[in-house]
Amino acid sequence: MKKLLLAIPLVAGASWAGASIYSGTQTQSAYDQLLVQLNEMKPLTLVNESYSAGFLNSTAVTKVMDSAAPDAKVLFRLQHDIDHAPVAVVDSSVQVAEARIKTTLLQDDSLSESAIEFMQGFVESEPFEINTQVGYNGDTRNHLLVSAYHHQEDDIEVRFGGLYYNADVVGDAVKGRGELGEITVDGQGNLLTVSSGVITTDLTRISQAVYAGLYGVEFDKLTVSSDEGATFDFALESLGVNSDTTVADDQLSTRANIHVGKIDSQLPLDSASLEVGMSNLSISGIKQYVEAVSQMPMSDTMLSSDPEMIMEVMSTFLPAIGPGSALDYKFKFSNAGGDASLDYGISVIEDSSPYYPVGGLASISTVRDLLNITQFEAHLKADADAIDQTPLAMFMMAPQAQQVIVADGSSYTADITLKELIVYINGNPLSLELMMGEILDTPIAQITEI
Repeated sequence: MKKLLLAIPLVAGASWAGASIYSGTQTQSAYDQLLVQLNEMKPLTLVNESYSAGFLNSTAVTKVMDSAAPDAKVLFRLQHDIDHAPVAVVDSSVQVAEARIKTTLLQDDSLSESAIEFMQGFVESEPFEINTQVGYNGDTRNHLLVSAYHHQEDDIEVRFGGLYYNADVVGDAVKGRGELGEITVDGQGNLLTVSSGVITTDLTRISQAVYAGLYGVEFDKLTVSSDEGATFDFALESLGVNSDTTVADDQLSTRANIHVGKIDSQLPLDSASLEVGMSNLSISGIKQYVEAVSQMPMSDTMLSSDPEMIMEVMSTFLPAIGPGSALDYKFKFSNAGGDASLDYGISVIEDSSPYYPVGGLASISTVRDLLNITQFEAHLKADADAIDQTPLAMFMMAPQAQQVIVADGSSYTADITLKELIVYINGNPLSLELMMGEILDTPIAQITEI
């Protein structure tokens, strides 16, 4: 739900720009456009249920559903109170705006019993509130407030300090900042505490559902303490999640990073990070993917464990992949013994390569075709003392590992590359033609059916 709530004010500026200062009837067309944009963003489907136009104030109710099917179940409803007077007094000050929209949860019989029980834990009567102020030029100032929460069941107690998030939308630029309140889970002799976190957003809208820029959530500390003693206690400091997305030549590249700056535990780790990157994705292909996914129910696209459904969702992403597209991972950790890093990734060859199919990627049909257009690299670089302090030391001693990992007493290294049906292990070539034989000519469709 939170992702949806954040999306509502972010698109409000484009939707309400040009709406009449006085006429609630004209404002309704802008409200309808707002729903169109929100439905394109998925995963939920929003439909206007009612709109009551007034001279200075209007109201609307939006149904939020799992899909666009005629018999789709209503998950919940949103109440919109719209003030489209030219001048209003807010907190004892006069503010000039084209419209002010207050969005809250409509607590009616569409809510399930479990949802009603869950909402009883919110400290405030309104679980959340979104206030959007739209200027005459379509720029918006948005404020999202989620109430603090407290719930206790049996011997488990959960507390959440609430959330506020402010975002300004000026043209295609979205800049936001907010704070996520402290979270505690206390029960069964264990206490988990996550300190308050800071949310930052600095994005530029490229096209529908495509944004470039920075997004991040940072926390000072996460701790776990146990009645069992210090053996089970640990603390993580300076942890967070960040993403950086860039667009160039109609291609999108994005990197996401999960990092922990300091680890205090019985494990031989001082810090750790994981970075995932995707590069050179087709923006037009991403648009096709968004459009295809928007036709699927949220439960299918996000919650399904059906292999066929998973394959269908994955196949919708194929138009985004083209020459030079790549996926890579970078894992790093440090301890008293030193540093260790493992990088690996897979990419599609450039269309200038003689191995690139004349008919494009859609024409590949065999394992040989797939491997011909694929490049793979993996690189391990680690201080021996850093590895030897961890359970990974046992893996390094295995005969299979010793075939690909070079150990010289002070470090562990490995370099593996796959290119043009040749695997290079630390510079030594191995032919896949000799290793795989007739398997290379196996149809890909036959493998996916296994």
